[in-house]
Amino acid sequence: RKKFGLPARTSMRSLACMPDDESGETTKLPRGSFMHRFRFARRAVFAVCASAALVAALSGTAAWAAYPERPITVVVPFPAGGINDTIARPVLQKMGEVLGTNVVVENRPGASGMIGSSVVARAAPDGYTLLLGAASTMAVVPQMNANAGYQPLQDLVPVGGIASVASILVTGKKDKYPDLKAVHAAAQARPGELTYGSAGTGTSQHMQMAQYNLERGLSMMHVPYRGGAPAMTDLVGGQIDLMMEPVATALPQIRGGKVHPLAISQKTRSPLAPEVPTFAEAGVPEFLASTWFVLMAPAGIDAANLRALGDALAKALADPAIAKALSERGVDPLPLPSQEMAQYMRDEYALWGKVIKEAKIPTQ
Repeated sequence: RKKFGLPARTSMRSLACMPDDESGETTKLPRGSFMHRFRFARRAVFAVCASAALVAALSGTAAWAAYPERPITVVVPFPAGGINDTIARPVLQKMGEVLGTNVVVENRPGASGMIGSSVVARAAPDGYTLLLGAASTMAVVPQMNANAGYQPLQDLVPVGGIASVASILVTGKKDKYPDLKAVHAAAQARPGELTYGSAGTGTSQHMQMAQYNLERGLSMMHVPYRGGAPAMTDLVGGQIDLMMEPVATALPQIRGGKVHPLAISQKTRSPLAPEVPTFAEAGVPEFLASTWFVLMAPAGIDAANLRALGDALAKALADPAIAKALSERGVDPLPLPSQEMAQYMRDEYALWGKVIKEAKIPTQ
């Protein structure tokens, strides 16, 4: 320290932080001296640290910008051909175009949607495995099954809302049930004998009919199927009496003359089926009900990836071609962002929990 004119308490750490001299100019030192070697080492360390920081920053940016690097799989927890497929495929295809990757739909049916839903809940939260959630799988089934394998707002997070759709009460027995008053008369005369089908226990078809019967003091027998398509097949064939079917999948059957519509669960008639009365017009108290759909991701997904998915979904729903395709199926867009959709789901969870309790629907 004396040799180089340094204070007695100068540490090597503070020495590394000192300028070359008070003016900030480089002081010429004898080549090979201690201070010459120290200055050279100090500059080398600073250069290495700066380079490392720059590489890290660029690597982080590249990693974010690269998503998605490969195809994204969206699990639909019901068989192909039902309302879930009808709504999901056009929207998800457009999402893939926005994201610049393929979005692959994988049907994983079974156990009222619990199998496919639990698969996604346990998947890596990397943004490459998503779930098409519905009112049934996100607000009903987990309340009816203690061993569902997932909790919607704990194990999953909404990417955003997709759509909602009203329902039409339909029958394959037009001669027997020409209108809703005939259905009520038969249900009151023979409690528990009329049957209604659904895509499975806890699905929208089941819960809406349970709510309808609860509010009107009717008793009917529920017949669950493994998906809406097989239930519709049996309705057309006369094996069951009724179904509360979403407009999107009821319309083709109505137009084809395979089923007879009795009433629609909204305030006004649908322009797609103006001949179908509302429940109030059909002579019974008003009944409003809809099925909704949401895109879900495993909890813990990177916030940037969640935003990218949410933005792509919003752009897909705003696309005129998609809006037209949904409208032609009687489907209304539900473009709620992640946080708003989470609150919507909490409200629905409470509503259907009340119906389960008051209708005394068995839980497991």
